[in-house]
Amino acid sequence: MKATPLILSFLALTASSHAALITAVPGPDDQGGMIMPMVSITASSGPGSNPTAGTVNISFSPLTTPVLQTTQEWVPGGWYADTAAWRADLGSPDGVGGTPSANAGSGDLFNNQYGFMFMSMVNMMMANVPTGNSLAIRLDSISSASLQSFNYGNAANRWDQVFDGVNSQVLWNGSMWHNYFTLPATTPGGSYSATFEVFVANTPFTGTTGFAQYDSAALTATKNTNFTSAFVTYNFNVVPEPSSGILLVTSMGALLIRRRRH
Repeated sequence: MKATPLILSFLALTASSHAALITAVPGPDDQGGMIMPMVSITASSGPGSNPTAGTVNISFSPLTTPVLQTTQEWVPGGWYADTAAWRADLGSPDGVGGTPSANAGSGDLFNNQYGFMFMSMVNMMMANVPTGNSLAIRLDSISSASLQSFNYGNAANRWDQVFDGVNSQVLWNGSMWHNYFTLPATTPGGSYSATFEVFVANTPFTGTTGFAQYDSAALTATKNTNFTSAFVTYNFNVVPEPSSGILLVTSMGALLIRRRRH
């Protein structure tokens, strides 16, 4: 479909009427809500406040499957500061949604509705993490090498890749941690997944990068074999976009109808 002057004028009008700087990456509240696997430990020996053996449990029954989408789908007309650490990955291509060239990026698809959460209530048979140990999360398998994950920190301008391959791992302090998942903008529609192992590590958490630690100490941490680990699978959908021609005709039709009404 050839772009006529009318079409180009329409695109410029719609982009300029909505374009705005957004200072944070859209999160679960923008994407439909949090989807949380609840992690806990059941002690089989030792007190619940400091168990010496036990089992890691994961309670997880998601009612929906998160969709990976672009910034323009989450926040139409939004673009990031040129200095934002995530701008190169998540920023829209030059001109899309009114994005200035200095603020443009690859337009990756993303979602962070999933978030790990640890529950520790000794009076309800949920044990603490053993003293001198920590929780760890390891990438067990992934459906596509293009499915990447990032630890995000808005105030710290942090956008660090984690789980950069099968068997890569982080130490986790047990607080609610929503890591971002991304796929390239050109990813075909379909279903994608990543499976993680959550286990007790022999290494204490000493991270300074938020709720996850991914330095050399974390990457080489070993399992405390007195505790059985648990597995959880995250599933995602990528929905193919309608052709640009159909979207354009639909949008132009809606605009013309509004003008006639007024």
